[in-house]
Amino acid sequence: MFGLGPVEIVVIGAIAVMLYGKRLPEVGRSVGQGIGELRKQMTTLSRDMDLAAHLNAAPAKRVGRRFDDDGGQPSAAAPRFDPPSDAGETSPS
Repeated sequence: MFGLGPVEIVVIGAIAVMLYGKRLPEVGRSVGQGIGELRKQMTTLSRDMDLAAHLNAAPAKRVGRRFDDDGGQPSAAAPRFDPPSDAGETSPS
């Protein structure tokens, strides 16, 4: 358990009894609840990280066509833009 031997555990227990005495059960309970809450938060965080990694790794799936998606055909409503050519113009001197 955390690399502690029996002697270290007895020393820690003796120090806890000297410091907290009769309040030791309350302190132990609150420490246990804190550790439980920490584990729950770590589990939630880990699950959220896994979900985010899974969503970022998976390619987006197209569910349906967009209203302006006409299958690659040019749209009849929008005119085609052709830039002006410079062949017939003279440059000012």
